[in-house]
Amino acid sequence: MTRIARPTTPVTTLLAAAALVLMALAGLVAVAAAPAAAGSYVNPPPAEIRAKLAKAAADRLIPPRILYAIAYQESTWRQFDANGDPLISKDGGIGIMQVTTIPAGVDAALLKTDIDYNIAVGRDILLAKWGYAPSVFPAIGAGDTRCYEDWFFAVWAYNGLTANNQYPYKIWAHIADGHGLWTGLAVTPVPASSLVNGLPPKVASIAAPQPEHWWSPTSLPKPALSAPRAQKRVAAGDRFTVSGTLSPLHPAGAHSVELQLSRWDGSSWVPRRTVLTTNRDSGSVTRWAATFALAKAGRWKLAAYAPADADHSAATSSPAHVTVVR
Repeated sequence: MTRIARPTTPVTTLLAAAALVLMALAGLVAVAAAPAAAGSYVNPPPAEIRAKLAKAAADRLIPPRILYAIAYQESTWRQFDANGDPLISKDGGIGIMQVTTIPAGVDAALLKTDIDYNIAVGRDILLAKWGYAPSVFPAIGAGDTRCYEDWFFAVWAYNGLTANNQYPYKIWAHIADGHGLWTGLAVTPVPASSLVNGLPPKVASIAAPQPEHWWSPTSLPKPALSAPRAQKRVAAGDRFTVSGTLSPLHPAGAHSVELQLSRWDGSSWVPRRTVLTTNRDSGSVTRWAATFALAKAGRWKLAAYAPADADHSAATSSPAHVTVVR
């Protein structure tokens, strides 16, 4: 596995991390939307879930694969069960992040129905656990949120600070595997020999296990997106297909591509719709496609967009143009 180079930007201090936690928790209160009928919910495709997790993690400088793996362990990336109801475990864990103990000010109804909200609450609980160092458990290495290895005890505490807890080792194994949903990375766990009676040692800090692996949003490469292929002229209301390629190849369905549609209003391009696409591996690239109709006559601009993830920054293709006629 290729080691990720350590970034040169300043180290995030524990005080800054604690400030982030307070800011994050302060911003969690949201206005609850009218609830949908029971059994009416559907889980989004994995590519959309991954994009949500990646954004939530990057917003707090957490390596995205950590949230990917926690959400995989907790719910296999599901907010709703097979009946279309909110996923609630026997011990009361809610949704994709299986939030069991609800922090003050958090809307329990939204935790059940709003995936973005559930992810944000779970992420900020993890950040609160990060703030336990160095009093509850040792800080690891430089105590930098961008270093995978430095998160080991915080991930442990997300599940509970119990002796001989295998949870962080499971999360590290998920990060390395990827399960066809993200590119695996063999991060290094704290060895069991460093523990005392199955718990983190009672010291202020320990050296980071080697090798270290770093994530930074400023050093990620951009994927390459071809310009969309589409008919030049279509009738209003008629369905047509738009397609293109993404490289390097990603596991099928593992990297979302959105098609962003804008319409010319006589003076500028006005964003109108975003269409999610399907993905299929082919040779050295991933091929994406979407079939839809446009009801409004006029000139349309179609651009493919790949959201940021753990391996790549966001990218936008050159546009294609379609004229819709009556």
